[in-house]
Amino acid sequence: GTETGSPLADRRHRGVETMNEHKLDRGTKIYIGVLAGIGLTILATWLLSLDSRVWEINDRLAQDPRIADYPFPFRVLEIDNGVAVVTSPRSVDVPVMRFLGIIDPGLRSADPDSPEALAAQKALGEVQGRVRQLVEAHPGIDAVRWRVDTDWFAQHGVRLQP
Repeated sequence: GTETGSPLADRRHRGVETMNEHKLDRGTKIYIGVLAGIGLTILATWLLSLDSRVWEINDRLAQDPRIADYPFPFRVLEIDNGVAVVTSPRSVDVPVMRFLGIIDPGLRSADPDSPEALAAQKALGEVQGRVRQLVEAHPGIDAVRWRVDTDWFAQHGVRLQP
C-alpha cells in the first residue's frame, strides 16, 4: 500500500502540509506557554487594579439629569488615596469662552461679560459644583482633582498639551 496517486500523497509531494503533519516542537510549546502566562498575569494585574467605585460614581453622575444633560461628559477617571480624578473642560490652556463656544456656537464671538456668556459660565460652575458634590458624597472619597479632558477637546478640534 503506497500512497502514490492518492490526494494525500499529491499534497505532500507539492509541499502542502496536512493538520496531522504540523506539530509544535517542545521548545515552541514552552515559548507559547510562557507568553500565555505573561499575558494572563498582565490581564489579572490590570483587572485587580480596576476600582469599582469609579464605575459606581460614573453611573451616579449619568443618572443625575442636570449632569447628564450638560454637553460635556464629566466622569471619574481614577481614584487615588481618596482623591477622585474627574474630567473637566476648564484649564489654564483653554479660556472658558473657547469651551463655551464649542458647546454653544452662539457664544463663539460673544463678549465674556455679556448676559449670555455670564449665564453659560454660571451654568458650567453649577454643574461642575454638582459633580463635585456627588463625587465627594461617595464613601471613601475625600476630595476631587480636576483634569482637563484633552481627548474631548481634540475631538472638537482643539489640540492641548497632555
